[in-house]
Amino acid sequence: MKWMAAAALMLAPVLAWAQTGTCPGLKNPELKWNQRQGDNYTLCYIELPGSVSTGFGVYVGHRTFKPDKKAKAEKGTVGTQQVQWYTKATPGNARPYSREAMIVIPGDKPKSKLKVYAWIDAASAEQLNQAYAIAKQVALN
Repeated sequence: MKWMAAAALMLAPVLAWAQTGTCPGLKNPELKWNQRQGDNYTLCYIELPGSVSTGFGVYVGHRTFKPDKKAKAEKGTVGTQQVQWYTKATPGNARPYSREAMIVIPGDKPKSKLKVYAWIDAASAEQLNQAYAIAKQVALN
């Protein structure tokens, strides 16, 4: 029971940003989210330096995600959460280094986990590495 109370306290900030429709915190104060608010979702994204079409983002809301059967998978992290990144199809394969993942954050009850969709739009290996570095700066807990 004590571990459940401790888990609830640690997840309180995560659930707060998810329920209020705000973007998660960032460990690096120099990074700033761009935010778009919808009726029942929030898009939070950070553009890579010198670009307006590449970057890292999260979708806070109800969104399903099922990777393409041919999508290559690789392990990674968003904040301290372990994720499985999958190759993301882009129109005309314009950004071949793009990735997507579902972040699953355990809740205080067995079926109260939070799912957050994350994506990376990158046209080069260098941009992909920049986006991975940004993803590690997200404060999910």
